Amino acid sequence: MYDKIRPGKIWYDASGKRIQAHGGSIIYAEEKFWWYGENKEGVTGTATGERCPFWHHGVKLYSSADLYNWRDEGFAVKESEDKSNPFHPSNIMDRPHIIYNKKTGNYVLWAKTSRTDFGACGFSICVGKSLKNMIFIKEIIPEPFRAGDFDLFEENGKAYVVFENPHDCMVLYELDEDYTGLSDKYSAHLHSECPPFVREAPAVFKRGGKIYMLSSGTTGYFPNPSALHEITDLHGEWKDLGNPCVGDKNENSFRSQFSSVFRHPLKEDVYIALGDRWLTDLVEDMPDIREVFYGIFSDKAKKKYTGEDLRSLSDENTSEANYVWLPVVFDADTPRIRFLREWKI
Repeated sequence: MYDKIRPGKIWYDASGKRIQAHGGSIIYAEEKFWWYGENKEGVTGTATGERCPFWHHGVKLYSSADLYNWRDEGFAVKESEDKSNPFHPSNIMDRPHIIYNKKTGNYVLWAKTSRTDFGACGFSICVGKSLKNMIFIKEIIPEPFRAGDFDLFEENGKAYVVFENPHDCMVLYELDEDYTGLSDKYSAHLHSECPPFVREAPAVFKRGGKIYMLSSGTTGYFPNPSALHEITDLHGEWKDLGNPCVGDKNENSFRSQFSSVFRHPLKEDVYIALGDRWLTDLVEDMPDIREVFYGIFSDKAKKKYTGEDLRSLSDENTSEANYVWLPVVFDADTPRIRFLREWKI
């Protein structure tokens, strides 16, 4: 039994198996906490000497009464045996997020999906009256954009998706009333030249009437500095609040990438940034990963790099990825994240 959170350590479920809920989020329902995310069990990258043919094995689901000890509840969405289905394990499926629609009584899951070549990146939508075994209903492309990392949130009775248009900007779309599609109202923000400067992995949270977005730079599974924005106007100004990670001496978000921020519904001012330490084989003499990505994507880079240079740095064995959960505290109205070797809620 666990009685504390231990960022970066291996985390086992109640049956003694390694928890597989990567790029994950938490939802509170039925007087329980439900943690869900990508099942990377057996997704070994190139660690075995050959490229693993799988990206995921469905969206795993766990429940807990205390946020420390987790019971395996099966799947929010099972993997498909149909190769044309976006939830087939050879297809790319990232960062599932679930939102509850009070009007329909449905839980609605969105996931970023594409085929093995990252072509036609879109969202795959699943629905269900229960969090268990939700049903895939459709895949949508957010024209005129493509779907990158994203988050879902509600504000003033409406639901929104905020996502990276790959290698370009952040986009905010209002959802339809069922939360299963896009309206025609959207706006684009935070335009940047190319990776690593383009923002991805947005994590939206609210406090005291303010809306914040935590995000990562675009360096794949490799960690980089986080950034924080206050969304002062949904379709207008987004205020840059800088890097929220205090004491992040290596400028890599404590060797992790955050996927969501969970506000505890039963305790005042308790916010948890949920992150993944995707790569556990990185060496101390790593090159500046931002320089590498800029060298791959920009003709202006002083030094050019290739995808092969990138692949030499890690096996990308995500089956061994660990979790970095840290408290978000507030300096007046400014969120801050500090690394703790262990902590209690």
